[in-house]
Amino acid sequence: MALFRTLLVRAKTSVVHTFLSDIARHHYHHNSRKTLNSQTILQIKGLLCLKERTKSDSKGDTMADEVIASQTAGPQEDTIFGKILRKEIPTKFIYEDNQCVAFHDIQPTAPTHFLVIPRKAITGLSTAEEADEQILGHLLFVASKVAKEQGLQDGYRVVINNGKNGCQSVYHIHLHVIGGRQLGWPPG
Repeated sequence: MALFRTLLVRAKTSVVHTFLSDIARHHYHHNSRKTLNSQTILQIKGLLCLKERTKSDSKGDTMADEVIASQTAGPQEDTIFGKILRKEIPTKFIYEDNQCVAFHDIQPTAPTHFLVIPRKAITGLSTAEEADEQILGHLLFVASKVAKEQGLQDGYRVVINNGKNGCQSVYHIHLHVIGGRQLGWPPG
């Protein structure tokens, strides 16, 4: 499946569509000449559907790339957010206190798209503990405060991706705050 994910990220949509359609239609593996199992066929079809759904996105294949990245990501000792917090990666904070920071997303999906991340490394919402209750509430409070400062009085969306199927590609909990335009529904 790694090969198919690489194809989805690097190849043009039409090439990927043709290639994956042929494989899914013929159920044929090019190396071993054995029939692909039904789970692999479903994965290929799912990736193909994902590419089709996202190819019309105004940001090109950014969404597909992020979904594909989330399929191979996992908790690690250090993340890009850890490097940002240690100032190893220069970042202009739009908010900073002793518990969290906020900064603009480098791949915005709307006119305003910023992240709020805790200084404490919590890998995801599903791994948060009771002791994290205060910081989780603080992240939401800061999201609201910064949204007002960023001119999002007409509304915005707060997103927390959690786990592989939730499209989490960085295992350091973070809130996406997205606004500045009419957002669609459903979000998924």
